[in-house]
Amino acid sequence: MTLSKYIFAAFISCLLGSIFIVKPALAKDVVILNHPASETDSRYQYSFELMKLVMEQTKEDFGDWEITHSDVFMTRDRVLNELISGKIINVMAEAPKVGWNESLIPIKLPIRKGIQGFRVFIIKQQHYEEFQNIETLAQLKNYPTGSGIFWSTRKALELAGFDVIVGSSYDGLFHMLERGRFTSFGRGINEAYDELDSHTQTFPNLVLDDKVLLHIPLITIFYVSPNQPELAKRIETGMKRIIANGQFDQVFYQQYCQLIHKAQLNNRVIFEIDNPLMEKDELIRMRQQGLMLSPTMNFDEVCQIYTD
Repeated sequence: MTLSKYIFAAFISCLLGSIFIVKPALAKDVVILNHPASETDSRYQYSFELMKLVMEQTKEDFGDWEITHSDVFMTRDRVLNELISGKIINVMAEAPKVGWNESLIPIKLPIRKGIQGFRVFIIKQQHYEEFQNIETLAQLKNYPTGSGIFWSTRKALELAGFDVIVGSSYDGLFHMLERGRFTSFGRGINEAYDELDSHTQTFPNLVLDDKVLLHIPLITIFYVSPNQPELAKRIETGMKRIIANGQFDQVFYQQYCQLIHKAQLNNRVIFEIDNPLMEKDELIRMRQQGLMLSPTMNFDEVCQIYTD
């Protein structure tokens, strides 16, 4: 074979070879979230739906995806250890806690604009009139209040001088309230109405106070296992995209405007306490970027934009 024929044959061989090279498909990203505590626990539904939007927004450059739940519900102390491993659960939507930012990969973009820090109180019917007379924070502190043992708001309440009675389980706190172990059970306005509805049959004596709102600066962010940095990169990329293109605000306000109106913030006495787990500079930055809400803002105006 002459040299020219050899070169031509080699060129054709390389050309044909390149045609049949198949680019390997990107591996599917699997997001494993915590299982709900019970059939009445709706706390994680919004973060589940938001994660679906985040993953779909990044499909073209990060590949296919799947979202599933852990086989069993895990308390927040166990969740941290399992998140570090990344085998049973690898993503959690949660408020900042001691050690979490250092042990996990935090995506510091609030997924609920701080609305879970707008705390209203589930109480027993017999205390409704008493709460109607509350005008000062000192009066509110006179009533023992319930909290989960690992909840981020517990520390803020204790430092502010509240008498905090701790329960070990989510459903157990409703039983404790019914039995009079404490007087009030503070919940975010994104949680309170659904929770009260789902527990009405079991606890018909529980009602929602409509006089007081306690504002605790509080965010929920996605935490990702340190063993899954690429998944963390994908989630952060997706969150930034839906914030920039307006989809995040659309989803958020469509989800929560009805509850915001229902809470009648303008008619409530609003108190505020500090949250030691929120850095003040970071809080200011988030508010300036429109990522955090104030309980005194004009929600009628903003909700009209997204819900008409």
